[in-house]
Amino acid sequence: MLSLDAELSSGLTLYDLVAADVDLLHREPGGVFDDERLNAVLRHLDEAERRVVFALAEGAGTTWAEAAAVTGAAAPVDFGEQVRRKAKRLAAEQQRRAAQRWTGPTRA
Repeated sequence: MLSLDAELSSGLTLYDLVAADVDLLHREPGGVFDDERLNAVLRHLDEAERRVVFALAEGAGTTWAEAAAVTGAAAPVDFGEQVRRKAKRLAAEQQRRAAQRWTGPTRA
């Protein structure tokens, strides 16, 4: 189980990957989480990218580059930055979609 407060660097946490009403993540057998929003973000990451996110969340590195190095990335600085940017973009998209669901469609 990972804490939502797990720092993923650059101010990004697992909490940023899911909506604000989620208090904790419960990892189910098979590596999925109870919260479908987090699963949706993780589905958009390939296996190597997911390993970097989890390595950082679990404290295997204090920066994205260190986490990428721990997972065996060939160019850890570049790959770590690529994963950081992609995770941040996917989290923002999930938050945007969640906000749309809560506010409903706008009228013309």
